[in-house]
Amino acid sequence: MARSSLRSIDRQVMLGFGVTLAILIGVMAYARARVIAVDVATEWVDHTHRVIETIAAVRTQVADAQVGQRAYLLTGDRGQLAPYRAAVRGVDTSLAQLHALMAGDAVQQRRLDTVQALSYEVLAELGKLTEVAETRGRGVAVGAMRGESDSLVRQFQAATARMSAGERKLLVERAERQVRERQAARIAVVIGAIIIFFLAIAAAVRVRSALEVRARAEAERDAHATALALQSREVEAQNQELVAQGEALRRATDQAESANAAKSVFLAQMSHELRTPLNSVIGFANIVRRNPRGVLNATELTYLERIAENGQQLLHTINSILDLSKIEAEQESVELEMVSLDAVVRDVLAQLEPQAAVGGVEVLAELPAPLAAVVTDTEKLRRVLINLVANAVKFTRPGGRVVVRVETGARSPTTPVAISVEDTGIGIAPDRLALIFEAFEQGDVGVNREYGGTGLGLSISRALCRLLQCELTVSSTVGTGSVFRVALPLDGALASLPTADLTRRRSLSS
Repeated sequence: MARSSLRSIDRQVMLGFGVTLAILIGVMAYARARVIAVDVATEWVDHTHRVIETIAAVRTQVADAQVGQRAYLLTGDRGQLAPYRAAVRGVDTSLAQLHALMAGDAVQQRRLDTVQALSYEVLAELGKLTEVAETRGRGVAVGAMRGESDSLVRQFQAATARMSAGERKLLVERAERQVRERQAARIAVVIGAIIIFFLAIAAAVRVRSALEVRARAEAERDAHATALALQSREVEAQNQELVAQGEALRRATDQAESANAAKSVFLAQMSHELRTPLNSVIGFANIVRRNPRGVLNATELTYLERIAENGQQLLHTINSILDLSKIEAEQESVELEMVSLDAVVRDVLAQLEPQAAVGGVEVLAELPAPLAAVVTDTEKLRRVLINLVANAVKFTRPGGRVVVRVETGARSPTTPVAISVEDTGIGIAPDRLALIFEAFEQGDVGVNREYGGTGLGLSISRALCRLLQCELTVSSTVGTGSVFRVALPLDGALASLPTADLTRRRSLSS
């Protein structure tokens, strides 16, 4: 009876593991199919981006040709025709690429044929202007250029605009399909993980039941053994039978223990695998917060906002610690390039304006003219300014203001360029100024309780400034405000952009 029960439970346990394995394989197969669908959608999105970029390249090449031709007609310098010659060579290549990329789209192919014809007409017309300038004078050529040439250029720009609009429409559709495929893949993984988790729990319950049956059978065997010791040979024979049953029970025990060990390993692996979908909670909370169908009430939305905010706060803290660790371990590299300070400052303020608006703080930028450029790492400089401006906004009460000011000196390469962040906030006590750049330190013991934060932002900013060979300093008055100043080492890198380059940029963007 006990042996039959053990076999039955063993079959049930094996069946449970078999079902779990089958479901796991099914979930993995479905998830793989979703991943493939995501890859296909991503390839189409990338394809559309390449088409848009190539259309822009054709437009730019024709614009370069027009700019070069105008410069030649105005100056008489044949060297100004270099952009026109380069455009003549480059347009054919770009149009061939577009034909290959749009091979399956009949509508866009027709538009491309129009663009190709117009581009050749524009380039041919510009070539004729050179001949007119050489035979009849540059003044006559300039007049001709303002006539039919400009008309052809406008037609060409309109045709390329229609092509770009068609591709952007396709880009929106393909991006939406990509998002849907990603959501389906994530949902499949989460649902599969939950199903497997509960199946694993069910298997553990069955194994525990088998162990309880074994314990009861062993107790019965011991009782029979005591009675058989007082019996005759017949009882001894029965005792031998019970011994045999005991051996069978021990084998069942070994099998049950092996199954239990396998269950433990399975659960350990599954707990690791479940961390990945659980890390998606923040992302899914943000998706549900959008409440597109209006099915959530205000309380539920508040809960979702708290989940998302707490998750983002934790993520921000972890990222800050990792950033600081990477910098201290000298794993951060510097990528130098010419940087427009005007663009960096405006980008930082645009990113932090919502935070400032919520706190009732006005953020302003005082930028010099003409625009200055400096050689540095754009991303790291932006991170420094984001930390400084975010701190200034956080510690400024409603009605206050934060001013980001770019200071430039003369054109001498030894004259420093500085960016200062000035606020009308609570200020920092003199005895705390030397400590605020240390990790996990803030201006006052009670600041963390009132304003929150980890005290890592200024530490990271100081480390990044040292990496960029900048100097970060602070001056502050309690109750009046603070000024953080980043002095950038120019080493001859600060200069106004050349007038020719500026003129060309304006022409290409028109």
